[in-house]
Amino acid sequence: MFDRIKNAWSLAKSSWRVLQHDRELAWLPVIGTVAGLALAALFFGPVLAMLGGGGEDNAIPITGYVLVFLGYVAVSSVIYLGRAAIVHGANLRMDGGDPTVGTSLRGASAHWPAVVGFAFIATTVGMILNALEEQGGIVGSIASFIGGAAWRLVTYLVLPVVVIEGAGTIAGIKGSSALVKRTWGEQVTANVGFGLLGFALVVPAVALAVALSGLGTAVAVVAIAAAVVWAVTVFAVTSALEGIFQTALYRQATGRSIPAEFDAAQLTGVITRR
Repeated sequence: MFDRIKNAWSLAKSSWRVLQHDRELAWLPVIGTVAGLALAALFFGPVLAMLGGGGEDNAIPITGYVLVFLGYVAVSSVIYLGRAAIVHGANLRMDGGDPTVGTSLRGASAHWPAVVGFAFIATTVGMILNALEEQGGIVGSIASFIGGAAWRLVTYLVLPVVVIEGAGTIAGIKGSSALVKRTWGEQVTANVGFGLLGFALVVPAVALAVALSGLGTAVAVVAIAAAVVWAVTVFAVTSALEGIFQTALYRQATGRSIPAEFDAAQLTGVITRR
């Protein structure tokens, strides 16, 4: 785990140097998150109302499960669209252009059917893996872990394939898988940990907020608010940095030029043989 965080920190520094040219791109994950929260309220609110509406066992009707699934797809879609916008902007910068929030969003929105399709498939796969973990005992947990890791690896370059090549959903998944296999081989594992890096940066702020909450209500409110702002900031920046890294990784895998901020060996080393 520590090796992944260390590697993510190194990649984050390279991505950060690219982001310095277009700092406004860090707003894209924030826009996606806000839109995702709005959609979550729209879809999950009625489900919560169903739970509180009485009934002998508070069971959720079939329409509730449909709303939950569609809610996950909708939220995932806007988050992926935010990441796709980062990919579009980063690729434009790496081609010598000057991206903005507006041009990046328009570039991503041109591929919304493929992105939403991928969100649908990713949500379905996630639910299947989750059910396998919950119902399959230790064997199911292991299978879910392996399956999840394999899925994340083969689809890691889906958004660059979709945004840069204009591929559809299925073609994007196949293209990502083919790039990983052709560039790094069959038996490989990813050594990327942007999520772990973000978690490591947020935990101290949360711990500090909890510690300060015992000093009174006013201090607790300020501390919790500061921790939330910090967590949102970390999420926005790390998401933007990972989108930039994915773009650079895709460009290297397809023989395109990579920015001077990245080292070719550094990119090659993030996916290694098992």
